[in-house]
Amino acid sequence: MSSKDAKVLRSRPMDDSEAKWVGLRAIEWVDQEGRERKWESADRKTRKGEVDAVAICAIIHRPSSETHVLLISQFRPPVAASVIEMPAGLVDAGEEGDEGAQKAALRELEEETGYGTTKQGGSVDVVETSTIMVNDPGLSGANMKLCVVRIHLSDDSEEPVAKPEEGEFIEKHLVPVKGLYKTLKDFQAKGFAVDARLAHLAVGLELGLGGLVKGSKI
Repeated sequence: MSSKDAKVLRSRPMDDSEAKWVGLRAIEWVDQEGRERKWESADRKTRKGEVDAVAICAIIHRPSSETHVLLISQFRPPVAASVIEMPAGLVDAGEEGDEGAQKAALRELEEETGYGTTKQGGSVDVVETSTIMVNDPGLSGANMKLCVVRIHLSDDSEEPVAKPEEGEFIEKHLVPVKGLYKTLKDFQAKGFAVDARLAHLAVGLELGLGGLVKGSKI
């Protein structure tokens, strides 16, 4: 079964005691005028340290090819659609700080795409690790770090084989960096959903190339 065949069968309200991965919290807080307020938040139950997860912006270079960014797609039940996104995964216990995030990034990259090691030759380097960033602060306290991974391969390097966990059905997509904005629109036209963070990256690249605001390259 592939992500193209997956579908939601049913959906129902769920008691917090049933949930393994996500929990609800009632937050009481005071605003700038001193008024007490309440907020509802959904948070991961799996956080082992200071950060929930890591996302990977993997840039792939080959001598005779333009630069590509490595994306994945997988069926996401909450939105009942296959989503185009960057590889990502949860951070394990003991994976602390930038070094821990980088370890998690390379592990998840190999699991989901097969890239992330030097088994195909070439080189793999984490060239940037972000500070902790929030995902959807109006809804959740979930957070993440972003690792930028630069992968250099020869033209004849074999396509790496992914090592997905049980229950993961992930497809990988190599997309030219310069065409990312248009490619994501093409994916949407085919019925895919696009992760907002990836879309924001594509818009930023397009703005930098002057493709959205004519005559106004940033």
